[in-house]
Amino acid sequence: MFGIGNTIGAGIFALTGIAAQYAGPSLFISFIFSGCIAMATAMMYAELSSRIPINGSAFSYTYVTFGELPAWIVGWNMNLRYGMSAAGLARGMNSYFTGLLVKSGVTVPSWMIGVTVFGVEKCSILAVLFLAILNYIYCRGMEESNTFNLVFTILKLVTLCLIVFFAFFKFDIDNFDPFVLEEEGGLVGTLFASSIIFYGYLGFDFITTLSTDAKNPSKNIPIAVKSSTLICMGLYILTAVSLAGMAPLQDFNADTAMADAFSAVGLEYTSYIIYLCAFFGITAACFTNLLVSHHHIPLLFLIFSCISYIELT
Repeated sequence: MFGIGNTIGAGIFALTGIAAQYAGPSLFISFIFSGCIAMATAMMYAELSSRIPINGSAFSYTYVTFGELPAWIVGWNMNLRYGMSAAGLARGMNSYFTGLLVKSGVTVPSWMIGVTVFGVEKCSILAVLFLAILNYIYCRGMEESNTFNLVFTILKLVTLCLIVFFAFFKFDIDNFDPFVLEEEGGLVGTLFASSIIFYGYLGFDFITTLSTDAKNPSKNIPIAVKSSTLICMGLYILTAVSLAGMAPLQDFNADTAMADAFSAVGLEYTSYIIYLCAFFGITAACFTNLLVSHHHIPLLFLIFSCISYIELT
């Protein structure tokens, strides 16, 4: 569940619309291709985690293979990557949360949208509070963290399945003609789209950073890495097929293609589900990123809070 929680985030809402501009109805082929590449990488992580069943992921593998200095560089790079991801997700949560309130007819105070601090506009206080709450939950212990991640991951999967269900409800096979976009190079565009959505698969490596928290790391960690990648791949393919069959995603704005597609077929009420799914997805993904980056250095939370305070562009 940690792997799924870290992998499926808000990226699927943004990346799906962008990739559809190049792949069109063949978007699910892009997900299959990038999923196979991700699985090949996941298999390498699974092999290393079975041979070196200790915390640290790439840091530990580099330490054992190349020594202390390369491992130190890789370790700080990992902290930066997970921390920056958490900050960016926290900033994105502010947009989705305020958007959901506006959609519900609630008057949103200006400070929730953004404030000016030291001349920097659109700073997000909510993003900092969001990180503080998640950090508090993490500090409560691994058992509480696991429960929190489990709840939000399940909620995220349920709402994502609802999106797929409503999309299939309006499914029309004619939307798959033409199957590829000739103006984007046909199959070349489909392969290019797979390079974009590959980022949606990142997260399986997170599992190997918590090896010592597993009962049998050498056995359980490889299984978790491979199974989480396969589950995410299946969900992505279902989402791509259902959305492409509902409406031509390439005809809509890349950033809001999913919501626009539902509105085009008269299912505007599903936008609430999309907002909720994005909120659950951001929360689970942000929490797991903080879990890794704080695993050894809790003070990094202060740095990430400052980063999230400023609008990331």
